[in-house]
Amino acid sequence: MNEKTTTPATEEPKKKKSKLPLILLLTLILAGGAATGIFFLWRNAGYLVTDNARVTTTLVPIAPNLPGTLESFNIYEGLYVAENEILGWVENDVAMRSPVNGLVVHTDAVQGQVVSPMQPVAVIADIENLHIIANIAETDIKRLEIGQPAIITIAPFGSRQFNGYVARISSITTAELAGTAMFFNTGGTFTHVTHLIPVRINITDDVNLDNFIGVNARVRIPLR
Repeated sequence: MNEKTTTPATEEPKKKKSKLPLILLLTLILAGGAATGIFFLWRNAGYLVTDNARVTTTLVPIAPNLPGTLESFNIYEGLYVAENEILGWVENDVAMRSPVNGLVVHTDAVQGQVVSPMQPVAVIADIENLHIIANIAETDIKRLEIGQPAIITIAPFGSRQFNGYVARISSITTAELAGTAMFFNTGGTFTHVTHLIPVRINITDDVNLDNFIGVNARVRIPLR
């Protein structure tokens, strides 16, 4: 006589876990990502945008006219100097002077050291000439004009925005300047490379960039 197996009255069938919360979570994540992408597309629509930019200025090397011993040299990194200020001198030579109002950004020379004209004793940054250099693709350069406004963010300042304008568009690519504009391999095959052209952006807002020379920047230029 066969006995039927029955489920005890105290046991209930296991309920299947609902997948609905997981589906909702994934939907929200995808929707959030799409919204973020749409926001950035909308924000940059009608703009030429580049992250290939930095704060820069003219850097002036200081060196003696003649070889000899530094009889006087008291400057140091971080020191502000005025145009025509005496920086030091070498025995039997004229005094070395700063050609600009600037900031000493590098020196490893010390008084009493033997130096030569081929060995700069200091580097002065022209603090009155600080600006942004943005490297723009050659395919976009015709979209720019002198005087176009620009919006700049600078890495140490986070999302804070600064106003500026296109001050100069270079007539030569960065590769040509560096002497690296040849793109033939040993087999003679040409490799097409999109070149970059330096564009100077002057900042019109009042901001002290003396201690941020060389830091990264982001430039957005509204297109007409």
